[in-house]
Amino acid sequence: MNNIKLIDSHVNFGHELLAENSKNIIQESIENNIIGMLCVNSNLLEFSNDLRIISDYDLIDITIGHHPNYVNQMNILDMESLLDKNLSQNSKIVAVGETGLDFYYDTDKNKQIESLEIHLEKASQFSKPVLIHMRDSEDEIFPILKKFRQRVPQILVHCFTGTDEFAKKCIDLDCYYSISGIITFKNAVKLRETIKKLPINRVIFETDSPYLTPDPHRGKVNYPKYLELILIKYCEILSLDLEEMASISNDNYNKLFSKIVK
Repeated sequence: MNNIKLIDSHVNFGHELLAENSKNIIQESIENNIIGMLCVNSNLLEFSNDLRIISDYDLIDITIGHHPNYVNQMNILDMESLLDKNLSQNSKIVAVGETGLDFYYDTDKNKQIESLEIHLEKASQFSKPVLIHMRDSEDEIFPILKKFRQRVPQILVHCFTGTDEFAKKCIDLDCYYSISGIITFKNAVKLRETIKKLPINRVIFETDSPYLTPDPHRGKVNYPKYLELILIKYCEILSLDLEEMASISNDNYNKLFSKIVK
């Protein structure tokens, strides 16, 4: 592997496959030239636990949010209260989310929309970028993002898997995009074409650990140490220099989250 320093923009440290061995995973990540990680909170009821796992590590940032698949677990007022409380008290939080719309599963669509709008309101109120999950909901989510775009500092489309049309709409909103191990999958032919259209000054990389393990490790638990495999594939698709793109993506992360990670 190359000696290239990278930032993993999406790690689910609270997941049971990572949480119990988090110290070793973090150390292994550092040994594999991961210089920064973003711990993504996707369940407000578990935020305190996520924060506890990563609180002693300066190289790990954290988000706060409630995934659309979990909206039935709590009411909107409690959701708003937890967002307010933690965003006002914790400076380690760099973004609001994971939030968004996911119509793949049978979860209340109206409540998902209400939750998304609450998250966007808080992103606006606390001047934080927002991390967006989108699945089977392109037509419904774009008007909402467009409505709030001028009020939030920035939008990150997590694990971008959108269509060419959705990519164009997001480009018009000057969004950021995180690229995952999906681009290494054999059946991701169309996605590999679509990501060519995304501006490289808005692209960052993520493992989404423990999910979406890139080839040739697909089927196993995913870890931040595999991030370079995603970068290598991306550079192969776009015929880009590996070291140069690593530097660009790290700069993009820093700009997006107002960080200085070197």
